Amino acid sequence: MFIADGHCDTLTEVVEKNTSLVKNNLHWDISRASLYDGFIQVLAIFQDREKMKPSVSRVEYYAKKAEAVANQAANFVLATDAGQIKKAIEERKVCGVLAVEGGDCLEGKTENLQRLYDIGIRIMTLTWNNANEIGDGCGQTLNGGLTPFGREIVRLMQDIGMIVDVSHADEKTFWDCIEECRKPVIASHSNARAVHDHRRNLYDDQILAIAKTNGVIGINFYTEFVGPSKKNDVSGLLRHIEHICAVAGEDTAAIGADFDGVESLPEQIRGVHDLDVLFNGLARLNYPDRIIRKIAGENLLRVFTDVLR
Repeated sequence: MFIADGHCDTLTEVVEKNTSLVKNNLHWDISRASLYDGFIQVLAIFQDREKMKPSVSRVEYYAKKAEAVANQAANFVLATDAGQIKKAIEERKVCGVLAVEGGDCLEGKTENLQRLYDIGIRIMTLTWNNANEIGDGCGQTLNGGLTPFGREIVRLMQDIGMIVDVSHADEKTFWDCIEECRKPVIASHSNARAVHDHRRNLYDDQILAIAKTNGVIGINFYTEFVGPSKKNDVSGLLRHIEHICAVAGEDTAAIGADFDGVESLPEQIRGVHDLDVLFNGLARLNYPDRIIRKIAGENLLRVFTDVLR
């Protein structure tokens, strides 16, 4: 069974800490991901605007670091289209797909979207918690949803073949984005608000709206988004998966662990090497292998196939 994880911050972390993407002491690395029968990992590039102004040139810096690893590690490839992703899975390799977390790096310029695409970025989380030129984040409301610039960016992303990611967006920005989208939309690392009422989690009508685009929701492992206790265990993750499946069906739930972007994980999960704990939990709940395979990777691969042609 191959795995597809819609979001981790490991690339950002290893570059900033000057450590290795191949083997490290973080939540995720290529060596541990190689334990599975193929692994697709969305590698997010996040720029903290409190430290420096986000820019496309900085995105390129991170992307080149990832490319250098791909040129040296025999079992790791960077993919920019569905064919490359599928080939990597067939060869049981670890496949990285580059993303940016927060459209601040566009600096309000439409032409910078094509620059991101040319660098190899195939997913963009429109906002982080803050508002930016595209729209409002879940922690800051300044624009009243998507801006005119944001609407143009969302349309252009679909035209050129980039996946629109609504994790971190506020409600109005979310609905404006759904209004503009005709291709699958993802919430790469978000949970269900009916299970735990946190601003980063999604209401049921939002879950359904993503399902109607043929998109997916990647379950976030951060304990703060899972439940009220800092010691949430894997049963909390299972509750979010079960709720999403109950609301929107088995084709909507996916994995978006947020490895190396969170301060705490469920007790039984120390990193990527422990993902079997989650899938074994689904099996104990009598989920058939067919559905477990969808949640583990097939649902997210379907979105890649639909958008990254």
